[in-house]
Amino acid sequence: MNHILVVDDEENMRNALTFLLEAEGYRVTTAESGRRALQKVLEEPVDLVITDIVMPDMDGLELIDELRRLALEVPVLVITAYGSERMKQELKRRGIAGYLSKPFEGEELLA
Repeated sequence: MNHILVVDDEENMRNALTFLLEAEGYRVTTAESGRRALQKVLEEPVDLVITDIVMPDMDGLELIDELRRLALEVPVLVITAYGSERMKQELKRRGIAGYLSKPFEGEELLA
């Protein structure tokens, strides 16, 4: 797994995740919305998508649904500040690879 797409509407979060992942040797592409992320995945395949849930334009759930609708079986890791048990169940139903609640430690992401 070399190429990771980080999707978050907060520039600081995108920058922090990029710094952390690049330091570990990953190639990182970023997107500020689900719609832009979908465009990038269609332009160039990635090995993992790390996405926030609450974003303008197209949220993380819509992004996951579109990836699945297009039969793009890329693993998705969700990071969000708005987690709840109901949200976790919804994400599990969508077949995500993992879930982290903001704030989190870098070691949690890299585990």
